[in-house]
Amino acid sequence: MTYFCSIASTGSISAAAEREHVSRSAVAAALDDLERALRTRLCTRHKSSGVVLTPAGEHVFESALSLLREADELRAAVDGRGLSGTLSVGCFPSLAPTLLPTMFTLFERLHPDVTLDPVTADQETLLRGLRSGAVEIAVMYNMHLDRAFKAVRLYDTAMHVILAGDHPLAAGDTVSAADLEPEPLLLLEVPPSAEDVLGYFRTQGLSPRVRLRTPHFELVRSLVAQGVGYSLFIQLPRIRHSYEGLPVAARALEPRPHLERVSVVWPAGRRLSGRARRFVELARENVDAYAPQPLYPDTGPGAYRAG
Repeated sequence: MTYFCSIASTGSISAAAEREHVSRSAVAAALDDLERALRTRLCTRHKSSGVVLTPAGEHVFESALSLLREADELRAAVDGRGLSGTLSVGCFPSLAPTLLPTMFTLFERLHPDVTLDPVTADQETLLRGLRSGAVEIAVMYNMHLDRAFKAVRLYDTAMHVILAGDHPLAAGDTVSAADLEPEPLLLLEVPPSAEDVLGYFRTQGLSPRVRLRTPHFELVRSLVAQGVGYSLFIQLPRIRHSYEGLPVAARALEPRPHLERVSVVWPAGRRLSGRARRFVELARENVDAYAPQPLYPDTGPGAYRAG
């Protein structure tokens, strides 16, 4: 079952053999044995596209992941060990620096035998990792709307504008979207961030003037601090300076954007390991340690607590 799960996760027998540090023939033989034992074909092999799971194979894959995690926990209980092993945690690159360091430090202190493996990527890459089992859990936006995934809410937040500290529009507590239209926009090009930003302007009948696009969160913040332009972010770091020490002003938008929910997610129906369940528990209990400070009047501390 371990070899079969590696085949399903990597999409090929050769890649699975490399991951498991065994020969290709050993992995192929294990697949044949499993199909023979279950009396069903679990996958179709293609020279061009690798291995594709059959409907039965997809069902067995989900069950096998759960069984293997239960077996691992059973061995740990018999050996008298606490939580151990590796836990892969996915996260958006812009969100990871404000959440994962806090969770790493806390988890390492409480469970020193568990190794946290961070995976930072865009939404589609994280979703593929979750489905394949390469990533066990991920911290993402608005996944509670997708029934294919189980989502545990951490906090809600909302899009805001960042400006250079001395920008005239930073003088007030809120900034009108119409006032931003003629200003140069520095667009964070990480799906779905860019589309969310452009969609916000479209709903107001506005066409922002995009000066540049980049996937680098801190580069955008530094350019904003230098006065090159403004940007719209969802993630709000607690530090209000760029790498160069220049002030970055975060302000609420008018009209106010919709709420964005940050949740820990995993495929619905898939059993989590004890490591992952503990991560979710600690993330919920310690939201106040990493959630952003509210910018909007009715999103005070209570709105950011897990519920």
